[in-house]
Amino acid sequence: MRTVLLVDDDPAFLTVTEEVLAGAGYRVLLAPDGNKAVRFLEQLRDEIDLAIIDLNLPGINGFELIGALSRRPNSVKVIATTGVYNNLQLESATVLGAHAAIRKPRTANALPRQEWLDAVQQLIGNP
Repeated sequence: MRTVLLVDDDPAFLTVTEEVLAGAGYRVLLAPDGNKAVRFLEQLRDEIDLAIIDLNLPGINGFELIGALSRRPNSVKVIATTGVYNNLQLESATVLGAHAAIRKPRTANALPRQEWLDAVQQLIGNP
């Protein structure tokens, strides 16, 4: 089973995205901030296939987290996301090492579920 780490400080986004991914068969881990994400990545490094990382996080922000992941010799794929920053900043996350960048909707209920699921499947395959 493929494992996805969701890193976001918006509980509604975590809930909706977890439902989409778990419903498709993925194992989902939730981190409300960059510090918790780092702990997951250290403890479960070989089990995490993909991290979906919000760029605007308390503590260690998404840019720092993506940069740190890109310097590690592992195969964790990364999707950067934001609902706050502009497209240029979102695209700059790919320069830091994100494999994809997707804009978050203003409200979690407006999440384009199939678009997100397609992006995950494209990077790590089916569960």
